[in-house]
Amino acid sequence: MELISKVMPILILFLIGFLIRKTNFLSKETIDGIKKIVIDMALPAVLFIAFVNIELKKEYVGLIFSIILLCSIMLCIGFLLTKIPKISNPVLPFVLCGFTFGLLGIPLYITVFGETNLPSMAIMGVGHEFFLWIIYMSAVKLVFSNEKLSLKTLKGFLTSPLIIALVLGITINVLGLSNLLHEQPVLNGLYVTLEYFSQIATPLILIVIGYGLSFDKEFTKYTIIYVIMRYAIMLTVGYLIKFLIIDRFMTFDKYLEYAYFTLLILPPPFSLSIFVARYGDEKNAKLVNNITVATTCVCVITYIVYVFIAI
Repeated sequence: MELISKVMPILILFLIGFLIRKTNFLSKETIDGIKKIVIDMALPAVLFIAFVNIELKKEYVGLIFSIILLCSIMLCIGFLLTKIPKISNPVLPFVLCGFTFGLLGIPLYITVFGETNLPSMAIMGVGHEFFLWIIYMSAVKLVFSNEKLSLKTLKGFLTSPLIIALVLGITINVLGLSNLLHEQPVLNGLYVTLEYFSQIATPLILIVIGYGLSFDKEFTKYTIIYVIMRYAIMLTVGYLIKFLIIDRFMTFDKYLEYAYFTLLILPPPFSLSIFVARYGDEKNAKLVNNITVATTCVCVITYIVYVFIAI
C-alpha cells in the first residue's frame, strides 16, 4: 500500500499535464516558461543540495568515467547501425544514447526513494552531463550541420546552471564547508531558499512532461524499431559494463542499484528534437519526438513495475 501511494503521484501529475494541454488550460508559452524555471533554477537547487550533503567516495570517480564510457559506447554502436540500410537514419546514434537525467530521472527517483537517497542517483548524472554537453552535443552538430567542437559548446557546458550547481556543491563538500550552510544565518537563509526551489522541481517537471506527450502516427514503424533497439542494447551494454568494470572497484548498495537501473531505462534527452529541428530537418525532429514520447511511456511503466518487484 505504501508503494502505491509513492507511485500514484507520478501518474497523477502526468495526467494533470496531459489534461492541461487537452483543455488549453495553459498555453505552450506558459509551459515553456515553467520548464525554464525548472531547468535553470529548481533542478540546479536539487543537485546542489544533493552534492553538498553527499558522502564522497573515491570509487565514485570510476563510476563517473564508467557512465561516460557507457554513453560513448552506445553512441558508437548507433553510428555502426546506421550502416544497415533498412534502419539507417542520422538520428539513430542519438536516440540510442544519452538520458533525460534531470527532467525525468531525478523526479522519478525522488518520488519513490526520497531526497535523502538522491545522492545515489545524482552521482550517476556527473558523467552523463559531461558526455551530454561535450561529446553528444558536438556529435549532433557535426552530423547535422558539419559544425565541429567549438568554444560556444564549451561555454554552454561551463555556464549550464546544472553544471555550476554540481561543481559548487562538490567544492563546498570537499572543502568541508557544508556546516556553514546550516550555522551561518545568511548562508542558511540561502540554503533554505534552495530547499524551497528543490521542492517544486518534481511536481512541475512531471506536469511539463505530461503536457508534452503527443504522438505522430506517421512515424510509428521506426519509433517501435528504435525504442526496442534502445532498450535491448542499453540494458545489455549497461549491465555488461557494471559486471565487467564497475563491480571490480565498488559494490552497489540497494539505492545505487535502483539508481543504475533507473538511469538505463530513461528516454533520450528531451532536448534532442529541438536540436535536430535546429540543425537538421522537421521530419527527423518529429521522429525524435515520437521516440522520446514512446520511451518516456515505456520508462514510467517499467519503473513502476520495477519498484513493485524490487522493493
